Amino acid sequence: MKAILKILILLCTIAAFANADKQVLIINSYHKGFQWSDDVLKGLDAVLSQRADIAVNILYMDSKRISSQEYYEKLLELYKLQLKNQEYDLIIVIDKFAYDFVLRYYYELFTNTPILFSGLERNSIEEIRKNRLEDRIYGVYEKRAIGETIPMISKLIPNLKKLYIINDRSENGDDTNPFILEAIAKNEKDIEIEYIRASTLKELEEKFAVYKDDEAIFYIRFYNDKYGNFYRNSQIAATLEKLKLPVFVTDTLFIGNGALGGKLVLIDELGRKTGTVALDVLEGRVAPLFTTTLDKYAYQFDLHKMKEFDIQPSLAVEHYRIINMPKTFFDKNRDFINFVFIISPFLVMLIIGLLYNIYMRIKNEKRLHLAELEKTKHQQFTIQQSKLAEIGEVFSSIAHQWKSPLVEISTIAQEYAFNKNEKDSKFVQDIMVQVQYMTDTISDFQKFIMPSAMKTKFNIEETIEAILKIIRHTIKYNYIDIVIDKKEATNLMIVGYKNEFMQILLNIINNAKDQIAEQRKQKLIKRGLIKFYMYNEERSLILEISDNGGGIDEILLPRIFDAYFTTKKHGHGIGLYMSKLIIEDKMGGRISVHNRDDGVCFKISLEAVES
Repeated sequence: MKAILKILILLCTIAAFANADKQVLIINSYHKGFQWSDDVLKGLDAVLSQRADIAVNILYMDSKRISSQEYYEKLLELYKLQLKNQEYDLIIVIDKFAYDFVLRYYYELFTNTPILFSGLERNSIEEIRKNRLEDRIYGVYEKRAIGETIPMISKLIPNLKKLYIINDRSENGDDTNPFILEAIAKNEKDIEIEYIRASTLKELEEKFAVYKDDEAIFYIRFYNDKYGNFYRNSQIAATLEKLKLPVFVTDTLFIGNGALGGKLVLIDELGRKTGTVALDVLEGRVAPLFTTTLDKYAYQFDLHKMKEFDIQPSLAVEHYRIINMPKTFFDKNRDFINFVFIISPFLVMLIIGLLYNIYMRIKNEKRLHLAELEKTKHQQFTIQQSKLAEIGEVFSSIAHQWKSPLVEISTIAQEYAFNKNEKDSKFVQDIMVQVQYMTDTISDFQKFIMPSAMKTKFNIEETIEAILKIIRHTIKYNYIDIVIDKKEATNLMIVGYKNEFMQILLNIINNAKDQIAEQRKQKLIKRGLIKFYMYNEERSLILEISDNGGGIDEILLPRIFDAYFTTKKHGHGIGLYMSKLIIEDKMGGRISVHNRDDGVCFKISLEAVES
């Protein structure tokens, strides 16, 4: 069965390759699993996979572990067999070994196919002309920030006296060598520099086994030791972790794996840039001998190593990224939080309250100019609608799951009624009433929780009745009476955000409920009262909401709509602030508050419109 599956996958791959308009061959200098080239290929794939008309084939060399002439000759024979009768529109060679191999054997393997190299640090135009390939070579260079890193290290370690630079004797090391020598010449007057090219990992561990606060290591590469042995990335990372001096690097391979950090080449970005140039070559947008250099870097530093060597990147770098930062509470408990959201629909209102905490970040709003303040308020309103929309989607999913069993219950009850006598039908009728009640309640809350998409015309009395219907049990069990009154012939139609207006009513009702509960606890009243009174005043509709909860201290009244101001022990001070923002900034009305009789009265004024 497995053999059949492999054959089917192979046939599908061949079919896809045959149907593609463009055929691309990638020859990788290294074996699969070598992190540097794997990251380059990942970036390449991110670009080329976006094009359905491009098919890619990859051949892997193993030049880190085997680089003899005999090996290359055997590889040539193998590639002749593999590439026989294959026509390609572009050859992409990853790093120097594959590049040299293709240049040497090009006319034995290909005809007129263009070549795009990636990852070289330098190149020879004479060698290209010698091989008669100047009409089909393109390239993307990788430039390590060697010259910029040494002065940066000196700033990060002000008392630096000696710097060790490590670079192996591979062909890649030889390519990088001129840039290292140039950097040494520029900086050796200021600090002592020891350049290490022949050693072993064990010797390096012994050499740097003691901490010295005035020394550091600049690691370029060390895959091959002085005996020709090849080291894996895991072996190198283990050695870097043991070194007692801070280790600076030039790319992302060992950041977080023994290295402290540096100005790093983003290797996957090298792949992305190569992919972009590949598309330009395939479409004929660039001429032969076109080359470009990856100039995208990132300053990255490992927090553990920063603490170990007491190094602060801000001494030399303005913008940088710290890795291995400790996880936040939400990162540590993300699975639990997701679980709670899924199984606990009763936490929806709590989540809304938590969302309001976001607005606590705007502590410095008063310092901004009026234009900036208006912009910020608009952003707050948009964020609130976005967050409510997310919660609405979650509740819609929960409501859908609840409605399915309710439909099933009603079906079972009706079937039972059909098969039983009339005596039982009364109980079935009671069941159907309760099922309908639960369905209506879910639908009402589902409509309420979703934010308004745009301003609409709505009846304010109907809106009050809708919110009271949702929270009637809360009102009932807190012994609160509700009175809705209006002056005769009052125009009750307004334009605005209906669901957000219901949120405002909910805020005011909940505040009144809490005050009433406190008054009842102190036995100052027996029952609570919340009254809604509506009337027209010129072209405006006035809504007054009053209660008998004892009122608010007159000293605190002027601050009641301020952001983050609250009189509650566990309050957030955002509800009334958002109410004022929605009424005044988004609906063009006014909201105020004053004490009246034995409680407080909120007065909302909005423009009345024709029904």
